[in-house]
Amino acid sequence: IYGDKPAPHSSLAHFRCVVEHEVRLLSGDGSPEYFFDALSEAISRYIGTTRMAGVIMEYRDIESDKVIAIAHEVTKGTTVRGQWFYATDDASRKYVWFHSVHQLVARAIDDDSITCVDLGPSGSDAFSELKARYGFVSVTDWPQVANYLGPFQYPEGVTDGKGGLKLGLFERLFE
Repeated sequence: IYGDKPAPHSSLAHFRCVVEHEVRLLSGDGSPEYFFDALSEAISRYIGTTRMAGVIMEYRDIESDKVIAIAHEVTKGTTVRGQWFYATDDASRKYVWFHSVHQLVARAIDDDSITCVDLGPSGSDAFSELKARYGFVSVTDWPQVANYLGPFQYPEGVTDGKGGLKLGLFERLFE
């Protein structure tokens, strides 16, 4: 997602993936109130991903070609952050998280400017335990570890799409 260009992942399939993920996790006892709270959260999270800098990794089912998960990666300062959304419980068991984290960590190791990989909040004890099993430490005071100060980073050859907005901004105000 670059500057003021439309998010390349603003698709109905990705929206459905985020909605299904949030509704499945947050719908509680299945009452309409819980469902609408979960739907509201899903819409908010999806809109957030379409407005954040970053890269979307899409995972599709090999047989149906349907989107089963998306991974959103954002690099800012010296930290790269990942978040994941799964369309179904079955999709969450297809090792997407492992593949995505492996790729995320590999890219961070190759980039001398990255000092931290932030896997985000766990949301459950089971997920905290999963992260710990693979060497990721749960940090309460994450700003002490994850340095988000500094600019967003984009893949090589890509800019923020603003064309030097800060340069000459004052002069442009009076044109």
